[in-house]
Amino acid sequence: MNVQAIFKLSAGISFLFLSLLMISGWGLSGGYIPSDSEAFSSILYLRKMGGIGQMIRSLHFYLSSGLIISGFIFLITFFLLGYVSQYVKQWYFSLALYFLIVGSCFTGYLLPMDQNAFWGTQVRLGIVETIPLLGLTIANLLRGGLTFGSETLSRFFTIHGSIIPVLLSFTSIILIQSQWEPIKELLSKSSIFFGTILGMILIYFLTYSISAPLELPANPIDVEYIPRPEWYFLWLFEFGKYVEWAPWIRSALLPLAGTLFLFGIPFLKQNSSKQRYMIAAGWCSIWLILTGITLYADRNLPDKLDYEAAMFVQADENYQSLCYDCHGATGKGDGPQSKTFGLESPDFTLMTYWKQTNDDQIIKAIKDGKGKDMPDFKKKLTQHQIEALLNMMKISYHPNN
Repeated sequence: MNVQAIFKLSAGISFLFLSLLMISGWGLSGGYIPSDSEAFSSILYLRKMGGIGQMIRSLHFYLSSGLIISGFIFLITFFLLGYVSQYVKQWYFSLALYFLIVGSCFTGYLLPMDQNAFWGTQVRLGIVETIPLLGLTIANLLRGGLTFGSETLSRFFTIHGSIIPVLLSFTSIILIQSQWEPIKELLSKSSIFFGTILGMILIYFLTYSISAPLELPANPIDVEYIPRPEWYFLWLFEFGKYVEWAPWIRSALLPLAGTLFLFGIPFLKQNSSKQRYMIAAGWCSIWLILTGITLYADRNLPDKLDYEAAMFVQADENYQSLCYDCHGATGKGDGPQSKTFGLESPDFTLMTYWKQTNDDQIIKAIKDGKGKDMPDFKKKLTQHQIEALLNMMKISYHPNN
């Protein structure tokens, strides 16, 4: 496949991904609640219910990364083919589209309000603050104040779900109406047909094979959490390690220099095909090297568990701290307090226990206590943590498992 074919293919895939991304975003907005207390719960509801809701979220999540890749390939091949000086307006609007897509990823990152979203956004806003003169003002405008609060989520949601989509639509319409030959070819009946088939295959794969990740809900006091940016920002994260003495180089100078270079390409002296390939290879090499260094440096970091796995680990910890004394380490009801005071603690490893009780009864006993010996834990555990504790008990102690 030659560069011309890759250029047209990346353009078609990018338009397909962008269309599906906007449609799936509108679908998600109908069930999303942009508030500190309900944002995570609304995403968790989609995850637990599965079906169309989880399909749309997974599609939206993975399309964002797919669009970053396809858009990058489109810009690279645009440059390699020497089209930049010939199609200046199209180059500028393509850059604008790509920057808006990156901005959409930046703002959408916070919306799930899990650990990764919360702490990652804190780091990003901290980087924004280092921009000379305007940094603190921009960060406060995004946050809605000096600290992360209820206004932050609503502002990010407004930018992500309203402002950026309008600008994306406006820019895309202008690009389509520019009568650019590659775009006209993409709008042919055959391209639309094959694009629809590809979209259906993509939806099926992402829906039934890979679910969008979700970690534990955001915990503002968990200072031990180690945030990392999305893969497409890892190079910038690594670069920041080398300019810690002047953080404004990463937050302001580098982005400004890169933007001016990209928008100034049409005015540069025309390069030969070989020179263009060398420039593109150098650009990609720097990005890959910095990204690879970060991945290598982080190779020993603990894995970030998804919600279900993390809840299971947390439930086991809660069991050992709250239940061990009476129910024992293995759920046999032989904990130290039960032995010392002769308490009648049930044996979770017996089938008779599970036949004589149901989930609602167990949840009520954990929440409200039971009898004289079983204290209530409604002030120590949330409803989700209680349900996770029950699930852990079934997996760990039920005789059929």
